[in-house]
Amino acid sequence: MKRILSCLVVFSLCGTPVVLADHHKKEEGELGLPTSWKKFLSFKRKQKSFGVWSNEGKTTDIWEGIPAGLDYSNTFTSQLSADGTKILTSHIMQTADGTVLSTGSGMETWDPKRKKIVSSSAGFDGGKFYSGSAELIGVDEGEDRWKYTESISGKTYEVMVTWKSDGPDRRSQALSRAGKPEKVTVNKFTRKPRVKKSKP
Repeated sequence: MKRILSCLVVFSLCGTPVVLADHHKKEEGELGLPTSWKKFLSFKRKQKSFGVWSNEGKTTDIWEGIPAGLDYSNTFTSQLSADGTKILTSHIMQTADGTVLSTGSGMETWDPKRKKIVSSSAGFDGGKFYSGSAELIGVDEGEDRWKYTESISGKTYEVMVTWKSDGPDRRSQALSRAGKPEKVTVNKFTRKPRVKKSKP
């Protein structure tokens, strides 16, 4: 889910901080909650969120395990599992010289007991292990919003994560620490073209 989250994650995506950003201005009450996994998948397909996505930027202080002020590139992948019951995500975030700032993977699925969409993720930020969990708090055909909780190096904190579809091959992600909604990091992603398999 991180930065990813799904980035869930997943979840690694640090970008440009925006003060009082109106990038994702829908109020929580304007987004609905799906009543089944099938309905959630319908929203995700309409968002065209599956695929391999990339972004570049400068890290901020949004993530505990990643220092601010570093130029980075990030690749984030989101795909449906073979049995169709999970969305699998992964990411790798690197500096220009190849230093890995963050890497991890996550999973989004339906919790039948709570009747909610939830996610979990884990990986390494700056060589330190992190684990995270998230709960979907709203979704529609254009965006989905999550409350993400991460633990790293003995510290636990919350990040609000909003993914928004900006076009067939563009997505954006807004991140803000719980209790600091006025300080938002926005990351812009573009879809990477599929690699065509060469004929033997």
